[in-house]
Amino acid sequence: MLGPLLFTVSQVGELIKSHGVSYHQFADDTQLLVAMNVTDSEPALERLAKCSTTVRLWFLCNDLQLNAHKSEVVILGTAPQLRSAANIREVEVAGSRLQVVPKLKSLGVMIDSHLRFDCHAKEVARACNYHTRALHYVHTLLTDNLAQTVACSIVGSRLDYCNAMLYSAPTATFDVLQ
Repeated sequence: MLGPLLFTVSQVGELIKSHGVSYHQFADDTQLLVAMNVTDSEPALERLAKCSTTVRLWFLCNDLQLNAHKSEVVILGTAPQLRSAANIREVEVAGSRLQVVPKLKSLGVMIDSHLRFDCHAKEVARACNYHTRALHYVHTLLTDNLAQTVACSIVGSRLDYCNAMLYSAPTATFDVLQ
């Protein structure tokens, strides 16, 4: 049953590559990536706009829907690069004008424009705190060993998820998780 789905994914990938745009696909999520020179970003942004419009038209011809309003745009770079790109406030994607955001969530990971992952660490810490506080309400129904196992499972799974992304993150990011 995956045959037609994989064929569709392959066709979209070839279409995207034909525009000189990089991409990443996971299930029904497609991310378009363009490298740009911040002093002359226009060619890269035009390539992205043309590519996303072509993908949208391909989706329509194949009875699929591309929800541009659910899309987000983030510019990643060093501090000087981001300062140079500060005048880029919106980007055209699939015929829609989208605001550039300072951070976005991708497959459960918060990605900020500086790739410091401090926002991700704060989200993970927040989720761990929420679930351990919720465990407080049922801990009397559990043995101490079981309560400890549940707590470690809840916290451990959140700490382990995509932790390779934190490689070479600043110490302050790890401090939040500690």
